[in-house]
Amino acid sequence: MNFYNGRIFGRPKVLVTSTFNDAMNTNTSIRPCLAEGFAEVLGSDRVMAVPLDLAPAAIRVFCPDLVVAVGSIVPDASDLRGLRRAADSIGAELAYWLHDDPYEFDYAFKAELTADIIFSNDSWAVHHYRHGDVHHLPLAASRTRHLRDLTPLPERETMVFFCGVAYPNRVALIRRADAVLSRHPVAILGTGWPSDIRCATNRRLTAAEMADHAADARLTLNIGRDLDIANRRFALPPATPGPRTFEVALAGSAQLFFATGLEICDAFEPGREILLVDGVADIARAIEQALDDPDAIQAIAMRAQIRALRDHTYTQRAARMLALCRNTAGLGLSGGSERPRLALARR
Repeated sequence: MNFYNGRIFGRPKVLVTSTFNDAMNTNTSIRPCLAEGFAEVLGSDRVMAVPLDLAPAAIRVFCPDLVVAVGSIVPDASDLRGLRRAADSIGAELAYWLHDDPYEFDYAFKAELTADIIFSNDSWAVHHYRHGDVHHLPLAASRTRHLRDLTPLPERETMVFFCGVAYPNRVALIRRADAVLSRHPVAILGTGWPSDIRCATNRRLTAAEMADHAADARLTLNIGRDLDIANRRFALPPATPGPRTFEVALAGSAQLFFATGLEICDAFEPGREILLVDGVADIARAIEQALDDPDAIQAIAMRAQIRALRDHTYTQRAARMLALCRNTAGLGLSGGSERPRLALARR
């Protein structure tokens, strides 16, 4: 295989694409965010980002050392084998960064058959792949899209902010908290919210609008998803915090995180960088603290933003990908021998 450029100059070429077509993809913004991260590490001349339908042709022209496809692998219309063939044609490594584990884990076989290396957003799902090169890599936040200046807490117009799809667990919690939240200026936004919840409004936000709302909120609720698409085989519980955790931290809002596991403690320090809550009473206490001791809440937001900038941007994730591929001959980052490929991936 020809990896001349990456080996000689230590700057491999990376092409970032998606695992399914943009017409069905509500998370297309991750692709340019990751490309920006790689560009910060390698230089913009070594990075290209294209949608899936343009990827095979772009691969043959750009000749990357590494192809990273981000997204879900549920849609059958996705031509993953075409992506595989294009990577093979120029000797590139093919990596998937799957962002919907464990909710769609029953489709993991698609990645197992076609990828050289798999990155999963969920730490528990990683242990259930039947593949020789699988790594945990949480999603992240983007400096260019999510970073905001810290506004003094008394100047923020919103007491509590939340944005997300009205999954059943979220509806149940917000319904219980409705009486408390409705006493304050709040913004509970998203899609699918029932009309009986007074504090909620059905409204979609762009990534920039989400960051602006978080930056203007004294507190932001972080309520994970509880809805499986295809997770019947192992019924895996989610373990890793979602990307909104890092996006809100970068935007500068203190978060009330409804913890279902302990992994959040690895990402942010409880009590100093994030507040762990378990119900309506905890929300009420946090609102009271935001009113009585705004400096304490401001300090949490500031420390979380610093931590996110240090540990949880797409630049850090891109660097981590390259480090995990260090022994891959295709990246030319070390003298390691070429790792064996799955035979089925070459068909």
